[in-house]
Amino acid sequence: AKLVSPHSGDVVFPGQKVRIEWEALLPKLPVDPSWCEAEIYLSLDGGRTFPVIITPVHLDPILKTFSFDWTVPNTPTSAAILDIRFGCEQYFVETRSVQTASPFVIGQMATH
Repeated sequence: AKLVSPHSGDVVFPGQKVRIEWEALLPKLPVDPSWCEAEIYLSLDGGRTFPVIITPVHLDPILKTFSFDWTVPNTPTSAAILDIRFGCEQYFVETRSVQTASPFVIGQMATH
């Protein structure tokens, strides 16, 4: 998988809706790819750990670009990294695709 957005260096804020978008080449499978899923994990420490699962995303086999609208959590960090994982039940073991080339920032909520 290759992350399309957010871009490296982007700053997003808690509560903001952000489109996570990526491109992927899916493996040839003996099943309909719509049975498979992608999971997006968030690292707050530059990719050392991935404690936050954003969502499982069911795939449309026709698309080459995939996306999910995400509401940014209140977890400020200057080292946010996404890991896009793909798996297909017993047919294809889940694989990881850590997006270390695209770190972004989750800013602080504004205080009044």
